[in-house]
Amino acid sequence: MGAKFTIDNEFYCTQCGNRGFSIPRKIGKEREAGHLKKMYCLNCHKEQNFVECKPFTKYDKKDFIIEFEYGNFSEEGKRIRTYGELRGLIHNGKIEKVKTLVDGRSSRIG
Repeated sequence: MGAKFTIDNEFYCTQCGNRGFSIPRKIGKEREAGHLKKMYCLNCHKEQNFVECKPFTKYDKKDFIIEFEYGNFSEEGKRIRTYGELRGLIHNGKIEKVKTLVDGRSSRIG
């Protein structure tokens, strides 16, 4: 019997916020939600880090949108703070949004 695969992931570019391709993963060999993966972005026209989101897990699209809008990704596409640290700063009002995700497009505020 052959290997079984799943495609229950979504990838979002850390620079422009657009959705990328889903990647089939062997069952039992999946990456954790929130994992960063280098992929080619059709919007940015270059290789970027993408965040792997999985519906109904501890890190899904709404979590990516929070990180994206609060500018938690560096120019290299790496996380500036852990997601938990970012959520704490947001909860305490110590950080403000720097981007807005609208129909897959982003724009800097101010």
